Amino acid sequence: MTKKPTYKELEQRVKELEKKIVLLKWVEEAICKSESRLKETEQIANIGHWELDLVTNTLCWSDEIYRILGLDSEEFGATYEAFLDTVHPEDRKFVDRSYTDSVKNKSGYDIVHRLLLRDGTIKYVHEKCQTKYDENGKALCSIGTIQDITRLKQKEHSFASIIGRDVKMKELFETIRDVTEVDIPVFIQGESGTGKELVAKAIHNEGPRANKPFVPVNCGALPEGLLESELFGHVKGAFTGALRDRKGRFEMAHGGTLFLDEVVDLSKVMQVKLLRVLQEGKFERVGGEQTLSTDVRIISAANRNLKYEVTKGNFRNDLYYRISVIPIHLPPLRKRKNDIPLLIENFLEKASYKGNSTGGISKDALACMIDYSWPGNVRELQSAIHYALIKSKGRIIQPDHLPLELSKQKVDQTSRGPFRKLNSESVKDALIRSGGNKAKTARLLGVGRATLYRFLTDFPDVSSSIYESD
Repeated sequence: MTKKPTYKELEQRVKELEKKIVLLKWVEEAICKSESRLKETEQIANIGHWELDLVTNTLCWSDEIYRILGLDSEEFGATYEAFLDTVHPEDRKFVDRSYTDSVKNKSGYDIVHRLLLRDGTIKYVHEKCQTKYDENGKALCSIGTIQDITRLKQKEHSFASIIGRDVKMKELFETIRDVTEVDIPVFIQGESGTGKELVAKAIHNEGPRANKPFVPVNCGALPEGLLESELFGHVKGAFTGALRDRKGRFEMAHGGTLFLDEVVDLSKVMQVKLLRVLQEGKFERVGGEQTLSTDVRIISAANRNLKYEVTKGNFRNDLYYRISVIPIHLPPLRKRKNDIPLLIENFLEKASYKGNSTGGISKDALACMIDYSWPGNVRELQSAIHYALIKSKGRIIQPDHLPLELSKQKVDQTSRGPFRKLNSESVKDALIRSGGNKAKTARLLGVGRATLYRFLTDFPDVSSSIYESD
């Protein structure tokens, strides 16, 4: 017969149970704190973890993965199919094959791919995975991580809001870094729409004057009389309508940067007045007698060949060398076509932030945009994307959603046959490289001489323009 415990023994057991309860509560709290710290760490690092049980086909996602994928844990169950649906359509086969091959080959994987979220946002993620096997080699479970590296990718292919991975753009980024700390005039030359003001802002923002004003002036947008007042200011009564003293852009930019856009359009009189300010750092307001001093960094820009304007006598030689201490040339978009997909991706992402839904862009539409010559450069590309977003109404952008110029180009290229290989810029470059030799030009372009002659007959300005360019 089992002896009943005494009161003291029961009391002792209760105390031991209480200690165990306290210990269990402490362990539970420690686990909760550990899970909380893990969540915080994952959020800080933009990294989530997952585990797929290959026996029961059960997938578990951490909260951070739901956040990265833009999904609600209460609305969406964690399934492999749900994950694949968030992968960018162009990367989906690659991701699926990477996982299945890793399980089959017992190799694991370490890949970078894109996501296309429901709201049109494009993200870059770095994904790693390893699979565990039993003693017979049967796959038991896969565990992995997904890290959001979108910002890192954006930084890799951009500098101070300027986007590009082309060699020419990488060289531009290096030049900007070199000139930011050197307080001397910079001249930026590039076609309209290439981003001259963006480059000027980058030089300002990366340099020691970053906390001071950046003041832009479009020299070609104002007549001479108004431009003088705009630059140097005026005193009350200097002219009809001058009801009070007004500071000019040189005063507004004091300590910072004055960006003179389209400086090539300055009149001869304004060129002389600007030269004096650059040489002496002094000026007078229109109608005023007091001499004012200014401390500004001058960055100027033009969409035409300024040196050529000097040779024609339209621009002062001494002013040219004063403002063009460090010349920077911005390549047109047609010269860096491998940047077009990157720029499109950036514009689509920005549009999604503003509430414009998109299903991305089709390969055919992207091919149309890469083939187009973009005379309006990046600005025209951005406008084309905005147009396509309206026409596509949240669906995947197709060629017929693009502006007329691009869709018409596709028809023209199809009808012209071998002409699709040629464009004015490539023919012009080849003519320059060959010294005007038509046979050599055709070989450089990879077309027959007859094709080249027909092209030059249709576009006579191409061959004549090489003698007009610098």
